[in-house]
Amino acid sequence: MGLVSLLQKQVEHRALFVCQHRNQGLPPEMGKANFEPVENGVIFIKQHYLLDSNHCDYMRSVAKIVWDHDEETWLLLITDDEANESWKPYPYLTKSGDLTAIMREVEKDPKEIFWS
Repeated sequence: MGLVSLLQKQVEHRALFVCQHRNQGLPPEMGKANFEPVENGVIFIKQHYLLDSNHCDYMRSVAKIVWDHDEETWLLLITDDEANESWKPYPYLTKSGDLTAIMREVEKDPKEIFWS
């Protein structure tokens, strides 16, 4: 249990850093990055705001990072439908043993899939 808890803390800490870095200097109407912890990982969320509003109008899930116990790797998933109820592998970096590489992909969004 200790290792799982350590991995969860690690992914949550890095998700917080990714969100803070993405939100730095970004006006709210462009959308803000946030995350929610889930079992063995996190879900990244883009919060959408109306112009000149401090209150979130709606949110959508953009990415999910989870630890696969069987393969001992991190999985990067994207939503498969408008309702954000199903997930599919991110086609450019499906899995990695390196959490930093996965987080970098979400933060930088080189294919403009997550945050656009």
